[in-house]
Amino acid sequence: MKEYDIIFNEAMKGMGFVPNSLYRMSAKPNILGAFSMLYANIKGFSNSETSTWTGIKLFIKNLRWTLKAKKESHLEVPTYLKDLISNITSSAAGCRYCQAHTAHTAYKNGVAIEKIQKVWEFQTSDLFSEKERAALNFALAAGSIPNQVTTAHHQKLAEFFTESQIIEIVSTIAIFGFLNRWNDSMATALEDEPFQFATKYLSENWEAGKHQKK
Repeated sequence: MKEYDIIFNEAMKGMGFVPNSLYRMSAKPNILGAFSMLYANIKGFSNSETSTWTGIKLFIKNLRWTLKAKKESHLEVPTYLKDLISNITSSAAGCRYCQAHTAHTAYKNGVAIEKIQKVWEFQTSDLFSEKERAALNFALAAGSIPNQVTTAHHQKLAEFFTESQIIEIVSTIAIFGFLNRWNDSMATALEDEPFQFATKYLSENWEAGKHQKK
């Protein structure tokens, strides 16, 4: 774990121990690095006197991890599935802004309109594979409040995805947890394209509410 000393040492200084969440996240170093940079920029480093140098070292390491991850792209979860995961997660959390964005992005990334419109029928629709159902069931449970993820969800996910891919799926859900709270709390106004898309194709299950265009 010496590779991640810069992150784990910061955790030790601030908390007195390294959280197990960071050990699990290290299965995907680029995600661990990106999360650590985001966290440090929001919460600050444990030592303000050395924070600049620590931030530079973390940036360099994260750049290397990111470039390495790009070379191993065959391990990644398909982009279209991340879009559907994000949509289910955002919808479960009640963020209409992110629901419109993720549906529009899924369409831009090649997902058929019919599949987007039937995403809430993923458990029974022939448009979805068992692999997709496992990921979307997990996303639905994870996006719910309170969290509904069980051991059975993890076991089903593990039938189709590697540990590295599971970390990526959970990270996708988690980053939209951030965006859902941000956009709902800030009542972010929808941009024209996702607004028009959602109004046209998601009208039965969607309304802009506080995210109306201004």
